[in-house]
Amino acid sequence: MSGIGQTGQSRDSRIDLGKFTLVRYNTHGKRFEIIVNPHNAWLSKQGEEIPIDDIVEGYTVFENFSKGLKADKDTLEQIFDETDEKLILAKMLQRGELQLTQAQRKQFLKEKRDEIIDFLVKHAVNPKTKSPHPASRIDKAMDDAGVKIERKEPAADQGRRIIKEIQQIIPIQIETAKIEFIVPPKDTGKLYGFIQGAGEIVKEGWGKDGSLTMIIQVPAGLVAKILEDISDRSKGRVQTTVIERAGN
Repeated sequence: MSGIGQTGQSRDSRIDLGKFTLVRYNTHGKRFEIIVNPHNAWLSKQGEEIPIDDIVEGYTVFENFSKGLKADKDTLEQIFDETDEKLILAKMLQRGELQLTQAQRKQFLKEKRDEIIDFLVKHAVNPKTKSPHPASRIDKAMDDAGVKIERKEPAADQGRRIIKEIQQIIPIQIETAKIEFIVPPKDTGKLYGFIQGAGEIVKEGWGKDGSLTMIIQVPAGLVAKILEDISDRSKGRVQTTVIERAGN
């Protein structure tokens, strides 16, 4: 374990964290700290798969970073029941607390807020017009309703909760839609993959003439964009029909 030193070993010069921060993990009456990229560590703790090499700055585990005290190799192996340093670091990252500055917390909250707004733009519509709300309108409604953003809660879960809070400000609800596409034979080759990737396939069938009929289910906020894209790609040759809408 090349990056893990001996207890009490101090650095010749202090490491300036700069753009990095610490993950701190307390266990067995001891404190352990590792230096991490705050953004990648944050994403990892939200469930994204990010290589440990892109999260941890070096492979040094400290007992006390501010004093330059490195953790003892044997102690780490005993506590974590591991000899592989990457597995030790992964366990620390998973179990430890990410130390964020006020500015970092503010930035990550903004990113989470943007994710929530994006979710609502795609999945929600005005139930009267069946059109999605622009991001700016949802953003303002969230401000007016005084919604609270949670750093650790998934954006989709928060979006479903927050929509109930902003319904007093704007007419909005989460909906899904089913779209039927009838694709002429000459366009099936280039459009099959696009339609398949646009949503969840509900039904698919082929005509004797080689035409394709496909029904997909999509978030209602994406309907207009999908219809516009398919029209552009086929030069209007594909017949499209929104055959069903369902609200949550």
